[in-house]
Amino acid sequence: MRKAGEIAAIQRIFLDPKSASYTEKLVLGRAVGAAWTNGLPGKTIGLCEGFETAAAYSSLTGIQAWSSMGAKRFHQVELPPSVERVILLADNDPEGRRAEAKAREALVRPGLAIDSEWPPGCMNDWAQLLKR
Repeated sequence: MRKAGEIAAIQRIFLDPKSASYTEKLVLGRAVGAAWTNGLPGKTIGLCEGFETAAAYSSLTGIQAWSSMGAKRFHQVELPPSVERVILLADNDPEGRRAEAKAREALVRPGLAIDSEWPPGCMNDWAQLLKR
């Protein structure tokens, strides 16, 4: 996870050897304000909860997406001044809806347009579109 272009934290994902499902996610470092990024920011970026969703959204739309690495940090990501538009791409569940509303308030600054896009149909996140 990067903050102001520098590595600030690392998220470790522990997997169950039998099911390959994750059992725990732990962060080393200072994750507040940081995000998983996939390159230098453009003028428009999407903001997702998980890095899988960010990678999927970028693949589907061509728009660079970052990840807050969880709904609890969704409103804490520090966007560079060069970003003119952020698209909030929270998960389509109650926690995601709360995270989107909180981020919409927290990220307000002059010159920043804030939009939201929800996954189509009854999908929970953008990564599910690639699993069909």
